[in-house]
Amino acid sequence: MNRLVQLADDQGTDPGIVRLVGTGDDNLIPLFTYLISEDGDEKFFLQISSPNRNLSRFSPRPFDTIALSQMLAIIENRGYEKEALVSQVRFYEAEIHADIDRKGKPQTPFTRPSTGSTSRPATTEEIIRCLRLPKSDSKDSRIGALARSGNADVSIFINEHIFNHHVLVAGATGSGKSHLLANLAHVADAMGRCIILFDHKPDHQNHHEPNPDADIKRVFRLEENKNCTDPEVGGPVHYWTLDKSDPNEKARRLGVPAREFDLELLAGTIFYHAGEEIQAETFAAIAHAYREQKGGDSGDKWTVQDLVKFITSKKLSEINNLFSNTEMPLNRQTLDAIKRKLWYSRSRIPSFIDPQPDPQPPMGPLGHPTGETVRPTGETGSIDDVFQSGLNVIRVSEDDARGYALFLSHLLRRAAEKRAHTIQSSSTTGETGAPEMLMIIDEAADIFKADSRYLRNAATGMLAERIRKGRSLRIGYVIAVQDAGDVPENIRHNLNTTIVGRHRHRRTLQEALPTVREGLLSNADKLAPGEMLVDLFGVPSLLLVKMDRSRSKLTVVS
Repeated sequence: MNRLVQLADDQGTDPGIVRLVGTGDDNLIPLFTYLISEDGDEKFFLQISSPNRNLSRFSPRPFDTIALSQMLAIIENRGYEKEALVSQVRFYEAEIHADIDRKGKPQTPFTRPSTGSTSRPATTEEIIRCLRLPKSDSKDSRIGALARSGNADVSIFINEHIFNHHVLVAGATGSGKSHLLANLAHVADAMGRCIILFDHKPDHQNHHEPNPDADIKRVFRLEENKNCTDPEVGGPVHYWTLDKSDPNEKARRLGVPAREFDLELLAGTIFYHAGEEIQAETFAAIAHAYREQKGGDSGDKWTVQDLVKFITSKKLSEINNLFSNTEMPLNRQTLDAIKRKLWYSRSRIPSFIDPQPDPQPPMGPLGHPTGETVRPTGETGSIDDVFQSGLNVIRVSEDDARGYALFLSHLLRRAAEKRAHTIQSSSTTGETGAPEMLMIIDEAADIFKADSRYLRNAATGMLAERIRKGRSLRIGYVIAVQDAGDVPENIRHNLNTTIVGRHRHRRTLQEALPTVREGLLSNADKLAPGEMLVDLFGVPSLLLVKMDRSRSKLTVVS
């Protein structure tokens, strides 16, 4: 029957929670299930917020003011046969989400259901209306469906409003995070966006192939298949790499001239160990002075090797002459440490900085070949080549992981410049330029947990500013980490949708989902693969969603 009856309140009852009972022979109602409470013309929208408890009808506990056995009379008056009242009853707690007005619209619940009100599972239509869930006529916008919702079949869709207000995705290995990121890319592609996805493990090198286990099948197409009309084939996929020995033959290498980087981040990338902060600050100051000496941004072209040669070949007095107009004389010990590390540790400089079109044999710390073979990658692409509709997967190798923040900073700055120019041009001349974008930044903890405080602070500040300004440029951000607690507070506050898979750290989960109630929180480490808690922007309830498997194939590394 699954019709629950509301009990009377105790003095200490949480005003946002009602207590419900049903007979022991009723089917169990799972945690997260949505209910409609009815009492005459009054209707409320509720959600089960704790697993059921089986209580003896002969014991008054956990109720202090009225015995459970007395409440059975109310149950009988609400339509249960007397013979159905067995020695146990099922007890639930439910959170009040909305007061439903006479027109069926949900309102803020300033009142509560009365004692004796009956509750039943909500229908699909009632759930969608009361939660104000995004609607779509296309399956392309779907990422999954509500889990454990009885007979209700409720798809969860993502719209542009959600993307533009940014997303946090967190979950331990095996929680389904990669499947979700892939499907977010498919949703954004169906909107005509440029998607840039950073791939570390790698998981995303086969999106031009179908996933045979997918609930909804859709693949990205390679450039040679651009005339394909198959409805299950989406936009183009382009594979890019920062790794000079990337095994993906379809990947094109990316490189950036050193002179175009944020010099503070460049310094923090080269001097990245804890305790090297002063060396990083000094290197950045020298680099700024060197760039000015070369004529600034529009002056002579120079490479990081030119800068290294300049620093290692100059005496302290010559370097100090660069700062003649300032009060910043350099310390000899600091300069000697910088020279030593630049000279003997060329591997500190990521390979995507000033790359050569034809890769040279990898060199060890002392300049000796390592013997590693390098796959020719042809002409190196530039950042501006990436800003095109479809999926752009950028492979970040382990060797270049500490250069992640440096490369990301440059890419995001160029993306913002491209979008600002496009918006200005479209309003004045009607020209179209860079499409709206979605940045999927996987393994972002590599940025937030850098050993160097100097690099960590510079990179985090950069990313926080880009996210804050992204909405006006229609650049959405998806920040993906294994632990929600890895994301700094100043960034997390600008991520208005939170999607969390299985989580071990209760405290950090509570920080990411500050409104989560105890009953839901205590089950977060028991979520099955693909099940995720979703705080969707604009939706007034925490959702439990069973995510779809990736539409296209994920890469499996043996």
